[in-house]
This record gives sequence, structure tokens and C-alpha cells, in this order.
Amino acid sequence: MQQVALKANYRKAARRGEVKKLRATGVVPGVVYGAHTKPLSVEVAGKDLEKVLHSSTSENVLVELELAGAAADKRLAMVQEVQHDHLSGKVLHVDFHELKADEKFTASVPVHPVGEAVGVKTGGGVLEYAMRYLRVRCLPKDLPGQINVDVTKLEIGKAIHVSEVTLPAGVEALDRKDLPVFIVVAPQVEEEAAAAPAEGAAAEPEVITAKKAEGEEGAAEAAKGEKPKAEAGKAEAKPEAKAAAKPEAKKK
Repeated sequence: MQQVALKANYRKAARRGEVKKLRATGVVPGVVYGAHTKPLSVEVAGKDLEKVLHSSTSENVLVELELAGAAADKRLAMVQEVQHDHLSGKVLHVDFHELKADEKFTASVPVHPVGEAVGVKTGGGVLEYAMRYLRVRCLPKDLPGQINVDVTKLEIGKAIHVSEVTLPAGVEALDRKDLPVFIVVAPQVEEEAAAAPAEGAAAEPEVITAKKAEGEEGAAEAAKGEKPKAEAGKAEAKPEAKAAAKPEAKKK
């Protein structure tokens, strides 16, 4: 991976108010972390940092920090984290991870499929990412911007595993060898998805109200020459009412 030169200065501003004034002038505060040195407070020009970030073709950005001061100092580092303002999008802070040119380090590198899988081209399958990054270990000079994986021979139901990925010279994969990276899955059957709602709609029972049920029952009884239950109840109640109203005969 190409290393980009980035000018920086030692930063004295540490308090919140001082850092705020620093940002107002277009300068971005930052910190350099390293395994062999204590954290170092630095500051870089916002325009220079934006240029480096936007010109990079990889998610991992290697920079050579040129620290100005009484004694010129150059440090190899990787941009570890960039904090942005969620409204304006401006860079608020940057963290650098210092590296040693002769020491291996660990990084996550994105994977990229190359070619069209035969299972997609002839079988209508779908190529899916099982992993989007591979954890690798290498020297800074050997760090790839991305890892290309040839998927042209991949058939439906088949996968390419970590052990089958060809890595650049000097790069070692740290993920488990049996983990899949790319998979071609079979296409979904659209007919089954379309048939499910139709079957559900046919099985839905008809909603019958109580009034409708009573009306149909009365109509059926009237057709047979019988009085509806409600009227029959009234007719049966009349003789009883008359009998109750008739006084009993006095005994002699």
C-alpha cells in the first residue's frame, strides 16, 4: 500500500476551550498511539487531512507523519479512527496508530469478488458475502488495499473458504480457515411466495352477524308454515295470561 506524507505539529492545546479555538482555525487535533511510545498529541491542517482521506482507494490509510519542531521527526502510522461532526460532517478528531516498518501488525482488509460466479450466470443463484473483511498480519509495506477473490467457478450451494483465498506475498490470514467468505445460494421460488396469500384468503371464514342469522332462521321457519320462534313464544304466552286473569270459582 502506498504511504502518503502528511505534515503535523506537536499540539499544546489540551483543554476543551483551547481545542475548540484550534478547530475554528481549520486545524484538527489528533493523537498518535504506539506500542513502544506514549500517546503523542498532534495537530494537522484540516484541508490536508481531508485530501489524504479522499484520495485513498482503501479503507486503511498509511501515512508518514512529518512532525515539525526543533527536531524534525517522521513517524509511520495508520489512520485508526476519524471523528466527524454529525451535522456539518467536518472532521473533529483523528487517531493515528504508529507502526514500525520492520514489525508485523494486524489489520482488517475488505474482500472483493472478481468475475461472475457460474451459479449466478447459469443457475440464477445469488452471490452473498459471508465475510466482508479478513483479519491479516503483515509488514506495513505488504498491507493490501483490498483482497480480490476469484468467484467464477463457484456453483449454487458452494462456498469459498478462508483457506481457499489467495493472499499477497507476506500476508497471513488470522481468521479460521474453515469460515466461508463467499457463498452462492439458490434463488427463491416466486410462485410459492405468491401462492401463500391466496391460500390464506380462501381459508378465511365468512363473518355472519347475529341479526343475519336470526333473519335467515325466521325465513326458513316461515317457508315450512311454522311461526318464527319469537312469535310462537308470544302465542303460547297468551292462553296462560288469560288463565291467570280468570278468577277462580268459589267453593260452595
